[in-house]
Amino acid sequence: MRYILALLFTLACSSIRAEDLYVPRFNEREPWTPYIVELLTGALARAPGATPDQWHWVETRMTQDRAMALLRTGKELDVYWSMTSAPREQGVLTVRIPLMKGLLGSRLMIIRKDAIDKFSQINTLDDLKQHIAIGQGLDWPDTAIIHAAGLHVVTSSSYETLFQMLRAKRFDGIALGVNEIDDELAKQHDPDLVIEQHIALSYPAPVFFFISPRNPALAERIEKGLQLMLKDGSFNALFDKRWRKAQLVNQMKNRRVFQLPNPLLSPQTADMIRQHPEYFLFPPERQAR
Repeated sequence: MRYILALLFTLACSSIRAEDLYVPRFNEREPWTPYIVELLTGALARAPGATPDQWHWVETRMTQDRAMALLRTGKELDVYWSMTSAPREQGVLTVRIPLMKGLLGSRLMIIRKDAIDKFSQINTLDDLKQHIAIGQGLDWPDTAIIHAAGLHVVTSSSYETLFQMLRAKRFDGIALGVNEIDDELAKQHDPDLVIEQHIALSYPAPVFFFISPRNPALAERIEKGLQLMLKDGSFNALFDKRWRKAQLVNQMKNRRVFQLPNPLLSPQTADMIRQHPEYFLFPPERQAR
């Protein structure tokens, strides 16, 4: 009898199938990816599924729009994260909890040293529109936001090419999130490039987890887990471990901040921003019109 029970237990254990979870591989362009993965791991641990998660790392050296297209099929990706927009929320399940507290919407610029004086003369939004050209990635949501505000935007499908274009004076500065700009400048090893100290752009730009429509249970687990992390303080603890809040606040001090609306927000995301300013380090002052 004891042998039969042991055999039944062994068979039961072998029948438990791990839940396959296809996740984007670390992207060197985004040094904060390990922080996002820690959030995902923590959320799933706090809201476990019926079976263990078996992670599979998927190579995603492709445009963000291409990655979102794969996610919609549910064949190669189960979860992806990026700055949101109404088009990106179409055909996927969106967990509307800002993973980076809106930091990508607080933009500073990497510029050439020879442009410092030019930027110091920018005092109004009209000045910015008339005298400054901004480099951005072709498929970044920021590009459409900045362009919709009437600013001059020059794009490239290649991130590294943006820096070559900046050096070649194709535009005046590359706008990047306050949380990433120091790391990105350091990677260039170029003493002729600096962080501009006079102005900043600001608009609501949350980064969300997007889930394949084939996996609603995963979306529910992630949302529940993140809410539990917000409640128990572990979400903020991970954020504070990755970024020094005082340094981020200091980066934004003594600047002329140009508040831009984000016309790409879905109504659901705009509602979330209005209802939960506590989700943001720098609460957005203006929403989409």
